[in-house]
Amino acid sequence: MNSETAIHDDPGEKLIRMAREIADFFKAYPEEKAAASIANHINRYWTPKMREQFLAAVEAPGRSLPPLLLAAKRGIKRSNA
Repeated sequence: MNSETAIHDDPGEKLIRMAREIADFFKAYPEEKAAASIANHINRYWTPKMREQFLAAVEAPGRSLPPLLLAAKRGIKRSNA
């Protein structure tokens, strides 16, 4: 299985890729504003299920993320379910 197949098979991997793309857009902002903007975008446009899958994927052991995405993670809302 190649990395392209892994992304299509694992929703968490796809969501991490999407979050990295969002972070790339906001990386020109000052760090605090960028992190808040990333979290706001994810909270506004992603469903609660998507947010939960993303958070589960990034909290998996051995997962590394760019510092800006780690900072944004703190502002991402968990579902109430």
